[in-house]
Amino acid sequence: MTPETITIEGEFTREQEKIYLDLPFDVPEGFNRLEVELGYSDRIGSEPFLEGGNTIDLGIFDERGSQFLTSGFRGWSGSERLQIAIGEDEATPGYLAGPINPGRWAIHLGLYKIGPQGCHYRIKIKLSEVVQSPARSSSQNSGTDLPTSQPTAPFAPWLRGELHVHTQHSDGELSVEAILGLARQKGLDFIALTDHNTISSQLALSKCSDPGLILLRGVEVTTFKGHFNVWGIRDWIDFRIQRPDDLKSALQRAADLGGLVSCNHPKPYGPAWDYPEITQFDCLEVWNGSWEVINDIALEYWLSLLASGRRITAVGGSDYHRAGELWGEAERQLGSPANWVYVPGVINAKSILQSIRDGHVCLSDNPSGPLLSIAAGDKQAYLPGDCVKLDPNGSLTLRASCQGGDGGHLRVLDQNGLVYEQAVNDPVFTRDISLKALDSLYVRAELRAPDGHMRALTNPIYLAK
Repeated sequence: MTPETITIEGEFTREQEKIYLDLPFDVPEGFNRLEVELGYSDRIGSEPFLEGGNTIDLGIFDERGSQFLTSGFRGWSGSERLQIAIGEDEATPGYLAGPINPGRWAIHLGLYKIGPQGCHYRIKIKLSEVVQSPARSSSQNSGTDLPTSQPTAPFAPWLRGELHVHTQHSDGELSVEAILGLARQKGLDFIALTDHNTISSQLALSKCSDPGLILLRGVEVTTFKGHFNVWGIRDWIDFRIQRPDDLKSALQRAADLGGLVSCNHPKPYGPAWDYPEITQFDCLEVWNGSWEVINDIALEYWLSLLASGRRITAVGGSDYHRAGELWGEAERQLGSPANWVYVPGVINAKSILQSIRDGHVCLSDNPSGPLLSIAAGDKQAYLPGDCVKLDPNGSLTLRASCQGGDGGHLRVLDQNGLVYEQAVNDPVFTRDISLKALDSLYVRAELRAPDGHMRALTNPIYLAK
């Protein structure tokens, strides 16, 4: 068939900033490839501190519809790309290959930034018919199973992993294969790819024959007022959240599918979590990138939730995008911070995610350590995330262990602050600590450098009277 071009053009005003909108178009019969080119005035980067111009996010929904939480999603590239293509057997990273069915489709735009001068936009959609590949390499969903590997895991049952990283399928620099290679170099045992608002990287993962580490399904649901990771599900989660009720619906959808949800980087320029009334998440990213980049604000938010009686797993993530990426003076490194997850039995994606859900997680500033952990109760059977019953006197014996933490300072804390401190002078350190904990809701541990820099922290052991 003769190619067909559709042009959509118009203006956006400052008052439309931070909304999502559909620009519908009709796809006739007989086409199997779709190309989109977006142009707009005064384009600036997506970094939160950049102002004065325009940043437009791009995505597309097919004939199945674009209503909130529906299944017509075909891809999203945010503000990273101005040109994308979808065919039956291949698509631009971030988009899902598959049939170009006739019907009403929609270009979907997120108006992230609109400058005071407004924004002129122009979209060209080209429909064409091309010769199909004899073997389809992709599909509209991520139903394909991920390959399995048995990692070396030298510290088992403690496994080291990365829970927040981006690839070419959103705004990262590296391919899926390159990220996996870098993860192996870092000595990681597991990794979750969490590209913004798309599940296309899961399809790329499914083609890896033996990745050498455990692969976790993931996506970073990226809204205008906060981000959250969802791990462990095949499905796309709608990011087009405009009000608190939308967020509740999206979080419920993730929970109904069995996903593990984490509130990401709740701190200034994280961007922050602007729905403080909604805390229906399983985990909280208290450590994003290098510690000194205002992670203490995220830590305090987590502690406020613990003090209110919530039991939320603290996790970390590098939020890695590319080599040499700086935030302030700190460079992001894959696996820094590292998540140490205690998995005593069969090692697979399901068991890792369950241990994270249970709070059996400690964090360190890089994959080589230090590994800080605490245990309590008979035979030290209670780990971070567990709940131990105190005797009537409130006595608690806590065992703190640390590998590779010499030169640091051990601190044990409850909801009211410091309850014990000790210099760590040995590379392999173990100390039994007797506490009176009748007034404590929990105890947790940190390892700090002499300058106060966080080197490692644990999740709490909760206490019952």
